[in-house]
Amino acid sequence: MWPFVSEQAGTPGVLALEEAGAEGHPIVEDLNKYTYDYIIIGGGTAGSCLAARLTEDPKVSVLILERGTFANGWADRVPLISSNPYREGAPVGRWWSRPVEHAEGRSMEVVCGEALGGTSAINCMFYTRGPPGDYNRWKELGNEGWGYDDIEPYFAKSETTHSHPESQFRGKKGPWQNRAFTSTTIWKHTARVIRAAENAGFNYSPDLSSPSTPAAAYVRHDVSQDSAKRRHTPFNAFLPPKVVQERQHHLKICPNALVTRIELTSSGADLVQATGVHFEATDFRRAGKSFFARARREVVVCAGTLGSPQILQLSGIGPKAHLEEKGIQVVRNLPGVGSYLQDHVAVPLTFEAPIDDSIHGLEVHPMKAVKELLTYLLTGRGLFSYPFQAVTIYVASRLLDDKSRVSIPSGSADALDARVPANCPDLEIMPVASNCTDHDLPRTGVFTFMIGLIHPKSHGTVRLATRNPRARPDVDLGFLNDSTDLAPLRKGLRLGASLAEDMRKQGYPLKELIVPATLDDAALDAFSRANVRTCYHYTSTCRMGAENDQERPGVVDAELRVHGVKGLRVCDASVFPEIVGAHTMAPVVAVAERCADIMKACPKAL
Repeated sequence: MWPFVSEQAGTPGVLALEEAGAEGHPIVEDLNKYTYDYIIIGGGTAGSCLAARLTEDPKVSVLILERGTFANGWADRVPLISSNPYREGAPVGRWWSRPVEHAEGRSMEVVCGEALGGTSAINCMFYTRGPPGDYNRWKELGNEGWGYDDIEPYFAKSETTHSHPESQFRGKKGPWQNRAFTSTTIWKHTARVIRAAENAGFNYSPDLSSPSTPAAAYVRHDVSQDSAKRRHTPFNAFLPPKVVQERQHHLKICPNALVTRIELTSSGADLVQATGVHFEATDFRRAGKSFFARARREVVVCAGTLGSPQILQLSGIGPKAHLEEKGIQVVRNLPGVGSYLQDHVAVPLTFEAPIDDSIHGLEVHPMKAVKELLTYLLTGRGLFSYPFQAVTIYVASRLLDDKSRVSIPSGSADALDARVPANCPDLEIMPVASNCTDHDLPRTGVFTFMIGLIHPKSHGTVRLATRNPRARPDVDLGFLNDSTDLAPLRKGLRLGASLAEDMRKQGYPLKELIVPATLDDAALDAFSRANVRTCYHYTSTCRMGAENDQERPGVVDAELRVHGVKGLRVCDASVFPEIVGAHTMAPVVAVAERCADIMKACPKAL
């Protein structure tokens, strides 16, 4: 259990910038040393998986360009510590969004992981897939090959589950490990939450990843941890030191590389082709030199929902008017680039709880923190191994009656069938033993019901702030700009208040801290606007769909190829046609698995 080693230090196959690319933009004859079959921009959740699968063939060469560095120190693997993106030294990028008009004009902090492993290096580790109906919806939108039956094998292929039996939908042979925690004693509130959920008509579903999980249930999340109870990111899983060393001659990883643009050349017949990537040192103090690597076959952008549209726009691919405004030559007018940003939003109901039943007890009682850390290091158990929330409730808001109980409409026997897109849950009720607000509540035990809207209709945008690639993109989260999002949030807030009241009746001491004044519609809507926050599950800024879709023009086709650009794909959460009702890490890996198979099936000559 002693993870005090940065396992990647000195690993063969890890390149400095000057080893990965040629300085400047030299003539073609000088580029052989810096030419790769595929260049992957971003070594995060998707990029790690994709690179590993492509380099299973020793004849295929891949270069990964990653803005961040390795996140493999001891703190990066301890679940509780690494799940705090605000800790000193956390591998994150953080900046402020534009003021959110329908959330009282508040700016919100935008957060994403910047390391090999991406946001999977700093998230809450939840391994969730979303209901089958979400993927069947993707297929309904015209994306052949992306229905649930198409993508289920990729979920099973990538994983080794330590808590569920092997089946058609659960894998035991994949590189990426996960487990479930079944204890109801780590957090004393857990048993009370379960009883309150059952009193409200929710049944327990033993495996959220089962395609038969109903549209209303309480569940235990799987978390991405290895057999030693350490955080297990897709980078840890797909590109461990042994794999990188074995493939060092055809797999190259270049950390601390900031991509400035993709090289695009004319390919005739109004087509352009991606032929390489320009990059610099992420550290601005070393920014005087520019490097170039050539792609023999394809460039794949895996820079995440915020990073991928920025790179495309810097390269001249995006909305024409916006690019011209920023002084960038338009290579391909694709209005969908950076548009249709979606995110799960949440409104916290905040209560005071016993300090010893809250994560904040570790702050108030340092010796308890020391004891818990030693327990984890010696045994792999205790609070430092445990997820922030032990159980979660998923429900389709249409199934909640005026008493916040699950009620199946008469004559709707299939209302719980989450294979049907219209039946999928749109609410996730998250009981969390910590403060999830932006308010400082010092030396206070806090319990929160996070009311998550997981199928929002609202959307925002990602645009260039300037043409400087070092500037963070301009993010408009767009929360609640579709007023129909308020109705399910009202139902969720009433359900959360009802669950809290039930817990009090059971004898659990909850005191209201930040809750709505009343439960009427106007008060709940005002509370939502004042307290809504991000869940950091950004998707759909390079969405899969038809280029000529009049309502929401797509950026990539069903094989993730950028419309009208040869040799260029996007592979990350930005391609989701619509956001899924899940924490997005596992769906991103499934997309990368499928993308790898698509690419392997392509003829070598483009």
